[in-house]
Amino acid sequence: MTLDIKPLEQQTTDRGSFRHEQMSLRPILLTLFLCLLWGGLTPALKWSLQGMPPLAIAAWRFLLGWVCIWAWSLYRKIPLFPATRQHLALLPLGLLFILQISVLNIGTGYTTSGYAVVLLNTSPLFVALLAHRLIPGDRLTGKKALGLLLAFAGVSAIFLESSSAQNIVVGNVLTLLSGFLLGLIYIYMKHLLRTLGPIQVVFWEMAYGVPGFFLLSYLLEGGVEYELSAEVLMGVFYQGLVIAGFCFLVWTVLLGRYAASQLTSFQFSIPIFGVLLSSLLLGETLTLRFLLGVGAVASGIFIVSRAGDESITEPTRASSKH
Repeated sequence: MTLDIKPLEQQTTDRGSFRHEQMSLRPILLTLFLCLLWGGLTPALKWSLQGMPPLAIAAWRFLLGWVCIWAWSLYRKIPLFPATRQHLALLPLGLLFILQISVLNIGTGYTTSGYAVVLLNTSPLFVALLAHRLIPGDRLTGKKALGLLLAFAGVSAIFLESSSAQNIVVGNVLTLLSGFLLGLIYIYMKHLLRTLGPIQVVFWEMAYGVPGFFLLSYLLEGGVEYELSAEVLMGVFYQGLVIAGFCFLVWTVLLGRYAASQLTSFQFSIPIFGVLLSSLLLGETLTLRFLLGVGAVASGIFIVSRAGDESITEPTRASSKH
């Protein structure tokens, strides 16, 4: 399979004339590999939190990701600069982005990596709920409702499992809020993608977000000293180069060839990979109730994704795992 960004640009400007390919084994394995990499987000975040404050991590992570996207755009000659009036719509996206990532990074500091990765990846469920009200034609069907009920039963099991530790509950609430905000970002991006390409949207999301993170870190974390161990640096570079850079770009190329409904049906595997990596890399304990909750959430995400149509695409999955 030759990766080419051109079909995606055609898709965003002339959707009616573009035909998606059927996924063969190679793109399926590549999509699962991306899900595995996204599952490593919260373990990498936990590593970096050992020596850096949460807002500083976000600033450096997305600076790295932003440079990757800019370099790729220059190489592929993808236009990045929209009309001046369109920045009025991009600015709220940047503010939402700052809020969502700040809540995620702060919340992950209070809870475990396993809890965080599952609760963050409830975003497709919130997309289904929000789209029912905000996007014409994207209704909440019976299958979607079943998936939502199953997934939120899993979320409830996870909260019951962590209810004995107050700090973890606070962290879980924040990471679940981050999942909701990520769903809201996807809905807003759907609106922006009517007139802008996905690379443009994410480029400017980060262009507004990175200075905001640096400013907030200076104001709120200015007296905190960094302890830059090998694990801390690996965590930051993984989040920036692998997640915000590589994963986003490959996912965007895949969306140029294959239907979003095909690709997003694999996203149920992200919390599963994340929990396994959290146990393997961080030594986190996996209880039966927690595993049942993870299974319910993953099953719910799968049902919702399969029941959905292509009116919600997720060209920014890598950035938003943000």
